[in-house]
Amino acid sequence: MDVVDPRELKSVLRRHGVRAATSLGQRFLVDRLVLQAILEAAELSVADDVLEVGPGPGVLTAKLAERARSVTAVEIDERMVAVLRDTLAGRDNVRIVRADALAVDLFAAGERRPTRIVANVPYQITTPLLERFIGDERRPPLVVVLVQEEVARRMVATASSGKERGFLSVFVQSFADAKIVRRVPPSAFQPAPKVSSAVVALRTHARPAFAPLDRTAFLRFVSDVFRHRRKQLRGALGHEAGVAPERAEAALRASGIEPRRRAEELTLEEWVALARALGVPTDRSPERP
Repeated sequence: MDVVDPRELKSVLRRHGVRAATSLGQRFLVDRLVLQAILEAAELSVADDVLEVGPGPGVLTAKLAERARSVTAVEIDERMVAVLRDTLAGRDNVRIVRADALAVDLFAAGERRPTRIVANVPYQITTPLLERFIGDERRPPLVVVLVQEEVARRMVATASSGKERGFLSVFVQSFADAKIVRRVPPSAFQPAPKVSSAVVALRTHARPAFAPLDRTAFLRFVSDVFRHRRKQLRGALGHEAGVAPERAEAALRASGIEPRRRAEELTLEEWVALARALGVPTDRSPERP
């Protein structure tokens, strides 16, 4: 069943009496070139076990199943699960799991730990899903997500990107090398969103860039400083981060950072150096291999 064909997709959805639930961020991919770009970015082989979150009617799922050993598709919408059982009938290597991706252990959803994660991510839950995909110590080597273009730009933003760089940039780059693979126009979806999207490939690190610093303490520190991103660092550190001005300036200079710079201007290496200078604790229980 070729649900990439917009007419076929409409027919399937009509047969099941289903429309896209915009409250769940459902937008169905119908562009073959974008679909191909996602598949190529995932670098799949017959040895791969894929976790797909938000499969919708199975447009991408079917193509993943053609290339991978197995696909575990996690879908929250009971109506869409019924559609999936129709469109994916006969595919023995696909497991459909009805669950909330923000409430279950995604890495235990399939029979094997995933070696790839591929997801058309609902815009409103992009950040918490990314935290689950790459922040977990069981993260796979490669994650490919289709996200809002604005979010994609923040994910890859560097210290020279200006205001696009924020906490999400530091978080993502702490766990992975992020690359925008392809821009995706609204017309690639049904129903079409009002904004453009992008395919992002995340090649993950075995250990986070801030190791051996404690994950929670480091990320909280970065988040606190970014809450006052308009302030110079010597002032921003004194607010929610709770660092006295004299200590902040001393730590900044010890890290080779000019105190008048702002949070968005720091590289990941500078964030780690500053955290160490300020005594952010180390992790006493390092990640499992």
